[in-house]
Amino acid sequence: MQQYKSKKSNRKINASAFYHEGYQWKVVLPTIIVNYLQEKVQEQQPFKEFKMNNALYFLSLVISIPTYQKDKTYLWGFIPMDSQRLKKKDSNYSKYFEYFVQIGILQGKGHSKGCTCKRYRYNYENINLEGVECLDFSIFEMTDKFLVKNLLKENIGNDCPYLSKWFDDGLFLDVDRLNDDLSSEFCYNKYSLSYTRLNPIMAKAYSYWYTALMFREQCYRISRNPESDNRLHTNLTNMPSKFRPYLTYYGENIQSLDIKNSQPYFMVLVLESLSNSKIVEIMSRVFGSSNIGTILQKLQETTSSKAFQEEFAPLKKAVLTGQFYEFLMPLFTDIKPDYDGVFRKSFYNSDTGKAEVFEFPTKRDLMKKLTLQILYTPLKRPSKEYLIFKQHFPLLCECIEVFKTTSSEKDSFKLFPKLLQQVESDCVIDIITKQIAETNPDMPLWTIHDSFCTTQSWFPVLESMVYELFLSYSQGVSPNFKSELWCNSDECLKVA
Repeated sequence: MQQYKSKKSNRKINASAFYHEGYQWKVVLPTIIVNYLQEKVQEQQPFKEFKMNNALYFLSLVISIPTYQKDKTYLWGFIPMDSQRLKKKDSNYSKYFEYFVQIGILQGKGHSKGCTCKRYRYNYENINLEGVECLDFSIFEMTDKFLVKNLLKENIGNDCPYLSKWFDDGLFLDVDRLNDDLSSEFCYNKYSLSYTRLNPIMAKAYSYWYTALMFREQCYRISRNPESDNRLHTNLTNMPSKFRPYLTYYGENIQSLDIKNSQPYFMVLVLESLSNSKIVEIMSRVFGSSNIGTILQKLQETTSSKAFQEEFAPLKKAVLTGQFYEFLMPLFTDIKPDYDGVFRKSFYNSDTGKAEVFEFPTKRDLMKKLTLQILYTPLKRPSKEYLIFKQHFPLLCECIEVFKTTSSEKDSFKLFPKLLQQVESDCVIDIITKQIAETNPDMPLWTIHDSFCTTQSWFPVLESMVYELFLSYSQGVSPNFKSELWCNSDECLKVA
């Protein structure tokens, strides 16, 4: 069957188009209409003289006629079709429209007072009803060779034994309840799909099931690479946040304490700790001992100035109070929601190597993603948002650029995020959780990068110690925190 070129738009419905050689006309119509017709033609045999391109041309008139006759009003969206003009295109035009009504792609109205033409509109109610499909992500079972192959590769390492030991039989993910509650996540209208290779809903379902399967089979993976970010990577760090309410430890809910604005916070901590031997040691490890002298000299020259302190003070306050994303929002006046209230913006996806459009329910959510772009953008191709940020904070950006340009290493701009992640891992894993575990060896303890996790009954102890130890580690430059109880039932929330 012929493939019709599809185009996805942020503000308009997905459309398909092709050039009709016989009519010398570019036919444009919604992709959902094209897909619905193509399926119905296979299910319900059309009349003998039926031609797909002619059919699509007739269907496109429902949107093209109003486009070219903008001064007219069409009651209830029914578009009159001039039979004489249709007949010139194809003498079997009436059979097409009868077939369209029969398969439910169009709704029709007959002649009425003041209108001698039959009128039609897309039958979206029927198309949306028939097109809805829902995947059960548990369709992927252990018989799947790909999953089995990957499961066999997984090993539990001995990194951070005081954390890794809690990946045991007590961790339980309620896969059945998870599947029931998240079933709507995997529903879509099959006629609206405009991709040609990969079904994103299927890919998401596969990813969810793989994560759930690892927990169900107690196949835990734990790794840490000091040559990279030095973070502890586990099943929890790769787990979708929507899984959290379904995970318990020996029947008890888990509760986490998150560092708010974590990456901006560790940037502030580094700039405020240039004389701290521990921070300098981490910087030397990341940038090389031969570069550290130059880096420190440049940074201290900039940060010691009165101009820098005046520029930096409001940003630092916003970060330490957990309001950094709200602080950024007024700087980007051009970022506005689309017609449906959703914020959309293109970001580079390192997994695919391409820019992709991401959706955000609020401007604050978009600011989270934008913050990483601002901090980690390459200087050879700085993003527009980084340049806007630099207009407001030129001296801070001067410091950021010192981190990104001092090393002769290829892709040296990547060393800055590596530094922040290394400081984070030192703080969270090597100092704070280690001391908590030594003091409370019976406390279940996990981390998700910038988040500390334990069971609900142990949480008050965890929270108190994290505050105290952070104050010591940061020498008074403590962040703001946010707690989250991993639960979504009314009974659990009442207990909390």
